[in-house]
Amino acid sequence: MLSFILNREPVETDASPGTLLLDFIRYDAKLPGTKDACREGECGSCTVLIGKPDADGRPRYKACASCLLPIGDVAGCHVVTVEGVDREEFNAIQRLIIEENAAQCGYCTPGIILSLAGFALSAEAYSYAAAVDALDGNICRCTGYASIRRAAVKLAEALEKNIRDRDDRIPGLVEYGVLPEYFLSIADRIRELKSAPSGPEREGEVVVAGGTDLFVQKPEELLTSPLFFLSGRRDLDYVREEDGSLRVGSAVTLEDFRLHPLVNRHLPAMREDVLLHSSTILRNKATLSGGIVNASPIGDITIMFLALGAVLELEAAAGGNRQVALCEFYRGYKDLDLNPGEIIREMVIPLPKPGTFYNFEKVSNRKILDIAAVNSSILLETDGEKIARLLLSAGGVAPVPLLIGGLEKFSGKKISPETFAELASAAMAAVAPIDDVRGSAEYKRLLLGRLTEAHYQKFSTRREN
Repeated sequence: MLSFILNREPVETDASPGTLLLDFIRYDAKLPGTKDACREGECGSCTVLIGKPDADGRPRYKACASCLLPIGDVAGCHVVTVEGVDREEFNAIQRLIIEENAAQCGYCTPGIILSLAGFALSAEAYSYAAAVDALDGNICRCTGYASIRRAAVKLAEALEKNIRDRDDRIPGLVEYGVLPEYFLSIADRIRELKSAPSGPEREGEVVVAGGTDLFVQKPEELLTSPLFFLSGRRDLDYVREEDGSLRVGSAVTLEDFRLHPLVNRHLPAMREDVLLHSSTILRNKATLSGGIVNASPIGDITIMFLALGAVLELEAAAGGNRQVALCEFYRGYKDLDLNPGEIIREMVIPLPKPGTFYNFEKVSNRKILDIAAVNSSILLETDGEKIARLLLSAGGVAPVPLLIGGLEKFSGKKISPETFAELASAAMAAVAPIDDVRGSAEYKRLLLGRLTEAHYQKFSTRREN
């Protein structure tokens, strides 16, 4: 029996844990404000808020795409639809949407309201840029975006003036009119719910790390499968610095990783690079470990961490851990060095030495929310004007996410356009792309060469600055 709170009401259900939250909301709970559209996390019409209790039992809210979220993953949480933010009169976000004429047909509007509510509840800063980032997963089909941005900037300005306590925002947001009053009692009510199971994976269970790709591929199969939710492993939800490395637990979401102070200190490029991976409503559920196990040959996250020399620590169901370098984890297309019952426990990322250059490049039809044709990352340690160490990764050019080998010969060479032109040629010769819908093999090979040269351009720019 699964227990959670849906808006104001407690829910206990024996529905399959693989039931999509969108379907439960619309067809079981009969709440039509959450819209059914793309079912791929692309459009944001199904956006809801998920209030997951922290270690103190206080709900921490994030906007998520309910079309890819199984109800088993919201056990013990507060689920909020657009009906759940209604007050006797329009709430502050709804008023701004109306005042700025930011709705026409209205189909996308509930998702926009929930994304802005998520921004109000969780944003680091009440800035215009953060408000727009919060809406990066919401597509409007008819208004154009200028009116929506006006509503967002006015909301950010109002919250900056009126919400003083950022650690406990709910009372202030209720007082200002963003949230209804019942939010004040949710923390106590969540503590009374039955806890979600969090023991080790059992034999035969499908591991759900974030589900944002898994539930696009096979939602019908997962509806009847036994599932193990990695989000229930609180012991795997951490980022910490230890022995010259960042250790990232496998339950950490992309957004929590992107915004973590240790990540921002040691890997500052990640704050912007991870934005290219997906939208907020997906980053709030997707995990680094899920992206790695998904094993897409073009996965952005994997390409980033190959160049950083990441190592995986794997945990067996029967106990005991082992380590495998990320570059050795992929044995062939979708063939992993992962034994039955094993999960990724954590990713160990060696901290770059001072002065190390890291860069990620991606070519895709859209800047965000798109799969790359080719992507690449580089780690470059220098010894004055020479290369001391070089790691170059590439996606879309092999059956697996690839760390390009044979580059040791570049150690000691002068860092120059000529050296990087030679590196680009070596990279192009080392890969074996195929023709597919994202381009011909020759096109992808040429792209990799251009991205290698782009790494040098970024390096030169940063060195000059």
